[in-house]
Amino acid sequence: MIPYSDGISREWIVTNGIGGYASSTSIGANTRAYHGLLIASLSPPVDRWLLLSSLDETVNGIELANHQYPGVVHPQGFRYLISFKAEPVPTYLYRVNDVEVAKQIFMIQGENTTVIRYHISGDSHIRIMPLVTSRCFHAVSGRPEMRQEAMERGTLLRSRCDLYLSSDRARYVRDEMWYHNFEYEAERARGLGFVEDLLCPGWFEADVENELDLSITASTGMVEANDSMLECEINRRRMIISLLPEEIRSLAIAADSFLVRRGSGMSIIAGYHWFDDWGRDAMIALPGLLLCTGRFDDARAVLRTFSEHVRDGLVPNDLGAGSYNTVDASLLFIRAVCEYFRFTSDQSFIRELWPVLMNIIECYTTKTPVGHMDSDFLIASSAGATWMDARVDGLCVTPRAGKCVEVNALWYEALRSLEEISGATGMEWRWGGLAERVRRSFRRFWNPAGYLYDTVDPYDGSVRPNQVIAVAFSRGLLSLDRTRMVVRNATEELLTPYGLRTLSPRDPAYIGRYEGNPRERDRAYHQGTVWPWLIGPYITAYLRANRYSKRSRMHAISLLRPLLEEQRYGMGTIAEVYDGDPPHRPGGCISQAWSVAEVIRAFLEAKNGIERRC
Repeated sequence: MIPYSDGISREWIVTNGIGGYASSTSIGANTRAYHGLLIASLSPPVDRWLLLSSLDETVNGIELANHQYPGVVHPQGFRYLISFKAEPVPTYLYRVNDVEVAKQIFMIQGENTTVIRYHISGDSHIRIMPLVTSRCFHAVSGRPEMRQEAMERGTLLRSRCDLYLSSDRARYVRDEMWYHNFEYEAERARGLGFVEDLLCPGWFEADVENELDLSITASTGMVEANDSMLECEINRRRMIISLLPEEIRSLAIAADSFLVRRGSGMSIIAGYHWFDDWGRDAMIALPGLLLCTGRFDDARAVLRTFSEHVRDGLVPNDLGAGSYNTVDASLLFIRAVCEYFRFTSDQSFIRELWPVLMNIIECYTTKTPVGHMDSDFLIASSAGATWMDARVDGLCVTPRAGKCVEVNALWYEALRSLEEISGATGMEWRWGGLAERVRRSFRRFWNPAGYLYDTVDPYDGSVRPNQVIAVAFSRGLLSLDRTRMVVRNATEELLTPYGLRTLSPRDPAYIGRYEGNPRERDRAYHQGTVWPWLIGPYITAYLRANRYSKRSRMHAISLLRPLLEEQRYGMGTIAEVYDGDPPHRPGGCISQAWSVAEVIRAFLEAKNGIERRC
């Protein structure tokens, strides 16, 4: 038996490549409004709709489900759960007296379809009761209007989005009933709505003699499940991990989950359960998710998608919402393009994107809506335009208005790299000498205390990880001695087993726990909270500071072990954030693209001993 508290502390997710997913906990208890067996993406990869919450099994009268109601968990099927494993697909194994039930869950790639496959061993009668709704996945709601229509092997539930429920070997019995007051404890803890009602439209049932395989299919269209579907999905996953080191194979599957179709192109979901495809996140994540894993065609498709949405020199922050309010996304886009070229030497794609790249540089040298090049050739930006963009009551918690250290390091690297690539490809470059002027002005960021200012104009000496990003995402801005001093400062004040804190604990503004309602969490978001993705820039900076010695590479891998072996929260993946204070509880999204990507990239960099090549 898996204890209830342990079981709900670990979550799994499988995705379908278009923004939809299925997700729950390791005991099958839904603790989030975002949990369910079919969350469909109606306008891939966004407009996600929760349709099938759960399938509740009863074997010879014994209930295997787990639901939180006010003051009680009922039924308590976890008492019959023998084991759970998340790979190759989420698999539950139950034992009820002499009967064993194995339950496997997977999705069909490119479709809003979840298949739940059962293998029942032992004479028995099994009843499988779907609990359904029809709502936006972001929030619980009242009773949606749903109309049921009979099908030959199941039922069709009509609402804003049609839900087809069918089985290959179980008969369907219609018997509608609403169940009330399901509670989602994770949403209660986050200060959000946490109670809803769910409809049981009927049930599937079968009599088992000796053993039986059967499947339940939930889909937005008519789909007939067959026994080869699971094998196809497992083989697809095997192909993804086949050429990668064993240590990162689970993360390679997680990396695949973020890649989604958008129109005729591709994009990257920032995190599950609730994020869309964000420009900044996608560009930071792309090298680790796609270049290091050899998925160059996918990388090219993602870069093309974002290039088509550049406006006034800006890559959108939120591609779905069409928001253009970030100063760094465009510079990170250039970095990702340059990394793609270093991996592939694909001159034709560089020529295709060159007008977009030149437009970005032109806009930054004049003025964009969020920043511009000042008289000292550094980029000055408005409040809330960097990745530390949390707001409370409309005000930036970490404004960072002025000239930000990592933004200007990215600016220098963009100029230097594009000038280098122009020489290799024969493309026109009109800003000769500008990178050197930026490099000279960047000296203003050096703090005599032995690290980099977070901003200049105004000067901000807060000890933050942005100085590490600046060192890792650029080359040639700091001497070796100063690089070592930045790494030492970050090691002493920011480093934890799960990434870097966003603010030194010595700072009076430091907040060590990421918890509470949205306002409380937003206050802590960049004021001490640990971000795992920052371990990637730290590892790069650390290896540079130690000239990629064998000893430093071994130590770098040891620093990544806690994240590589993490089994709390999201299984087989890496969370969005952790508490700044020990024991560093995970929080935020259970699976975050740049967390996964930067751990993959940093691991391969340390293992291979080659800077920024995987």
